[in-house]
Amino acid sequence: MRIAILGGTGNIGKGFALRWGQIHDIIIGSRDEERAKTKASEYNEIMEKHGFDASSIKGTDNKNAAAESEIVVLAIRYSNVESIIEQIKPVLKNQIVVSVVVPMEKDSCYMIPDRETIEIETQAREDYKTNYFCYNKPPSGSAAEEIAAMLPPGVSLVSAFHNVPAAKLADLDLRLDYDIGVCGNDMNTKKVVFDLVRAIPNMNPVDVGPCETSLMVESLTPLLINIAVRNQRRDIGIKFVD
Repeated sequence: MRIAILGGTGNIGKGFALRWGQIHDIIIGSRDEERAKTKASEYNEIMEKHGFDASSIKGTDNKNAAAESEIVVLAIRYSNVESIIEQIKPVLKNQIVVSVVVPMEKDSCYMIPDRETIEIETQAREDYKTNYFCYNKPPSGSAAEEIAAMLPPGVSLVSAFHNVPAAKLADLDLRLDYDIGVCGNDMNTKKVVFDLVRAIPNMNPVDVGPCETSLMVESLTPLLINIAVRNQRRDIGIKFVD
């Protein structure tokens, strides 16, 4: 298949390109076409070093990437969603759009023991004031639902891959072992995304439900980051066990 990765110059986009580029044609999309081409060359070099075809990845601007593809992956910041959808909307016809978007921001947490706010110097190990990431819930309920409402008729939206550690995804020497939550309203398009998950060895797709369940999956991303930071762990993902 031809897969466009919008935001493909970023960390998570790099991982998708390297993993899927082993069996699919990848188009890196960016607002800066030259940057996309540079990154595509960089990714092809990495592929060649690992014994894969060094010509399966190319780069262009977001609009052309979406126009040439069968699947459009939105690996972008939530703040850029509206402007990028406006760019690519004229060329969207029957593609499957996959949202990896998580609306989160860094905030400051205050614990309030005994109903009184106590602020302790942040230099202290036992401080109550600490940075953390929070899920910034969109008015529509989730980023996926918001994006779905922006898309033209005939274009299906599937929400997936929110909880994959970007650094590990981009390391081809690592064998990953994660479950990937997939949300969407059309079972046929979800099955296509299930196959994209399985295309990465040892990754397992999990059907979470319709698009509206994306809220629950998206909000796990800041949770995982907070757990990793506060417990001195790195690049943690999710695995469901019986």
